Amino acid sequence: MNAATLILLGLILFGAAIGFYSRKNLELPVLKLFPYFLLFQFAYQLAASLYSFVFTDHASNHFIFNLALPVNILYFGMLYHGIIRNPAKRKLIFVGTALNLIFFVINLLFIQEISFLMTYSRTAMSVSLIVYSLLYFHEIVTDDYIENINPVRNASFWIITSIFFFYLSSTLTIIFWNYFVVNNEYVGSVMMRVFAFLLYSMYIAGMLLHRSTDGDS
Repeated sequence: MNAATLILLGLILFGAAIGFYSRKNLELPVLKLFPYFLLFQFAYQLAASLYSFVFTDHASNHFIFNLALPVNILYFGMLYHGIIRNPAKRKLIFVGTALNLIFFVINLLFIQEISFLMTYSRTAMSVSLIVYSLLYFHEIVTDDYIENINPVRNASFWIITSIFFFYLSSTLTIIFWNYFVVNNEYVGSVMMRVFAFLLYSMYIAGMLLHRSTDGDS
């Protein structure tokens, strides 16, 4: 387990602590669950690191990430469904989340094995999150209730923006992974690590800068 992994795990745990500290200011129930979700992410990433670098000699930990994937799909679906207000968009998010969970089961049973990284399911989730984020950004610029909300002081904006950029960037990196490996075997993994640092840093910034309003979180 290298220093970068330890720092990233510490950042996730720090984010969870900030989330619990700021929890009373996060009006939406789904945002109040966010620090618990960060604890879950800390737990499975710690378990994956310990399995590969402590308990075994660099054995694959992909099955741990695969087992965590449906929880990520479910919570992210709840997150967007709870933040976005438009009924049609909420229905689309609900259906998309259900389809992603069904596809995960089909992929697990018939297509990709749990011992290998289930890239099909992860890509499906990533594309869905990018679309959900665009629906949120569309709501920001078109709905009247957003007008009096400062995005910089809104945790929802920071969280969704970070999710959008992380999954867009990481998905493109995975798609072009073979190209990165051919040119430099470390470039792809370094890029993924940088994206993760930015993701959790933006989570923390959003919770620290958040100011409650009467209309939204």
